Amino acid sequence: MNKNLGQNEQELIDQLRQTLDAAGSRYDILAHDITIVSADEGAQRGIGRLREMAPTFILKTEEGYLAAIISGETRLLYKKIKQQLGLKNVSLATPEQVEQVTGSPIGTVSLVNLKLTTIIDSRLLEMEYVYGGCGVARHTLQINVEDLVKVTQARVFEFTELKP
Repeated sequence: MNKNLGQNEQELIDQLRQTLDAAGSRYDILAHDITIVSADEGAQRGIGRLREMAPTFILKTEEGYLAAIISGETRLLYKKIKQQLGLKNVSLATPEQVEQVTGSPIGTVSLVNLKLTTIIDSRLLEMEYVYGGCGVARHTLQINVEDLVKVTQARVFEFTELKP
């Protein structure tokens, strides 16, 4: 066990490793001295380029919650999500809802949320690897994009635009 992790945090990382190993995913879990809570911060700290940072947003819809994974250089287009998924109402979940649904606070939400329908913006397919949360503070999941799509059984389509 990593001496810097609590038992619950170690269990979360172990479960994630088991899931990714069982799927044959190419990944690494990177440890940091602080919690990186934004794509901009990850890029500034040299983890990867901004376009490779992959924040996971939890969205609330009339059919339940979705995990939406995008590039750090983009922003969500709710209209495209609604059109593609045939939904009327899509909004960001509140911080309390995010923690209730994922077990993690905003800024640490895992890229892999097997209990949630996951959508991945097609721009991420331009990258070999992306970096995002793994559900545990002070840790980042680096994962091959194709493997991320496979393990999450995500629907992939374009639902973002570049930030101005």
